[in-house]
Amino acid sequence: MFKKHPFFYAKITIYYIYFYGDILKILIDNININYEMIGYGKPIVFLHGWEANHNTFNKLIEKLSEGYSFYLIDLPGFGDTVIDTSLTVYEVCDLIHKFIQKLNIINPVIIGHSYGGRIGIIYASKYKIKGLILLASHGVKLKLKGIKRIKQGIYKKFNKLGIKIKMGSKDYINSKGYKRKMLVDTVNQDLTQEMNKIDIPVLMLYGTNDNETPISTVGNYINKNIRNSVLIKIEDAGHFLYLEKPLIISLIINSFLEGIE
Repeated sequence: MFKKHPFFYAKITIYYIYFYGDILKILIDNININYEMIGYGKPIVFLHGWEANHNTFNKLIEKLSEGYSFYLIDLPGFGDTVIDTSLTVYEVCDLIHKFIQKLNIINPVIIGHSYGGRIGIIYASKYKIKGLILLASHGVKLKLKGIKRIKQGIYKKFNKLGIKIKMGSKDYINSKGYKRKMLVDTVNQDLTQEMNKIDIPVLMLYGTNDNETPISTVGNYINKNIRNSVLIKIEDAGHFLYLEKPLIISLIINSFLEGIE
């Protein structure tokens, strides 16, 4: 009977990782960062949104071109990357930089959705990357108007009286402890100065039905403040446009990636 050489099994393992990915852990600053690596080639680092995890990009990467290494990270406090204290968006950015350095990822493209896009903006303003793709990213501290301003005033008055009422965004209401502190710190950061420092190609994709990061206010503002940025509106898509329109989003991203080679 034919006996398979041990190298045969090693080849099978490599084949599995290439096509299906492998869940890995890496210790950085006493935080076990959970991530998945899929494919082989030029590096792309994915940063998910608030309360998501690395699996959120599965549909999208299935449709992206071959020839890339996809690094999908569970950001600190989400998925299987456990923390017990609040981290600012700047601290998370520096953790991602250490992650990239430790894995010897050279000149990657960063793709960030919403909260992950904020991290991507800061990263691109501080460290060298080849390109940045923002999916419904925020990063602007907008002045509240109308009913939102009234609601905030009511909340502050009740809070001073020691009366707790449920008010705010869905993410705020569902967050507790250090997570709520992280969220409040994140949404109160205006990243205009960081945007102005970015000089690499930036692709911005925003859904026309997105009420969380509207094109008219957030999208247009970021586009005006990042030189070399291109804003594309995705019709009939909301905040999770890459889940709603994965084929369209992948085609645009593939074209952008080809253009910056």
